Parts: sequence; structure tokens; C-alpha cells
Amino acid sequence: MGKVKDEVSGQKPTKPLKGKPSGGAVSAISQFFLNLLNTALYKPMQGWHARLYTGVALGVIVAAGVWRLYEASLDYTPLWRLGIPATVALVLGWTVFRIVHYPPFAEFLIATEAEMNKVSWTSKEDLYRSTVVVLVAVLVMAVYLFVVDWFWLFILRNIGVLQFSGGGGFGSTS
Repeated sequence: MGKVKDEVSGQKPTKPLKGKPSGGAVSAISQFFLNLLNTALYKPMQGWHARLYTGVALGVIVAAGVWRLYEASLDYTPLWRLGIPATVALVLGWTVFRIVHYPPFAEFLIATEAEMNKVSWTSKEDLYRSTVVVLVAVLVMAVYLFVVDWFWLFILRNIGVLQFSGGGGFGSTS
């Protein structure tokens, strides 16, 4: 048998937390707003395509909103009609630019692009063949279901379960 220790075991020292120390939601929000005032690019050469396409997609959404704002302000003077949408476009454009350089989001986009580079994409010929197979299968199933539906309609009409006069819409009794 092993020895029994008579000494009282003390508490084990706690391990430091992995990752960054969390300061709560207030810290994350303040970090985001401080990022809006920053002009530095976060890891500018990493995840470039993912950031570009994300920025373009967000830019299209902003442009649609600014266009809608412009259309809604046609009753105002030209200064207000052009000034307000231009100001909103500049502010939101800068915000979109800073969002793709916000470190947590930029890290996500960098990791996304790295994973997308690992994907083995199908060739154009394989894609064409697979598409043809799917379309033919859908067509065959549609024809099969049409024939089965027509067959049951024919059977049920002949035994008197379904009686349509042909004058009204589907389910009409007129």
C-alpha cells in the first residue's frame, strides 16, 4: 500500500485564463468605437480577398440605403438633398472600412479565407455533369408524379369519389 500524507493539502494555484482578458461588453464596445477612430490597417496583406468581398457587399447595402435616403429627400433643397446622403455615405463608408479592419472580425475573415483556400473545388466538367444528372432526375420525378397523379385522378373520378363540373376553380362547388 502507498503512504498516506499527514499534511493538509493546500489549494492548487489557479491557471491563468487563456486568451485575452475579458473586460465585459463595455470594453468590447469601447474597443470597437476606438477602432473607428484608428487609421492603421490590421494585418493588411492577410485575408485580403475575404475583406474585399465583405467590404463590397456591405458597401452595396450602404449604397442602397443612401440611394433610398436620397429618393426620400427629393422635396428638400439641393444642399440638403445631396448633403445628407453624402454625409451618411461617408460616415457609413468609413465604418465599413473600419469594420473589416476590426481585429476580431479581421481575424475571422483571415481564418475564413485560409479555410476556403483548403477547399478542393470541383472542375467545370464535373459540375456540368452533376448539374445534368440533377436536372434529369428532377424531370423524371416530375413526369412520374404527374403520371401517378393523373392515374389516381382517373381512378377516383371513375368510382365517383371526385366529381368536377369544370366550371369553378379548384375546390369550388359551383
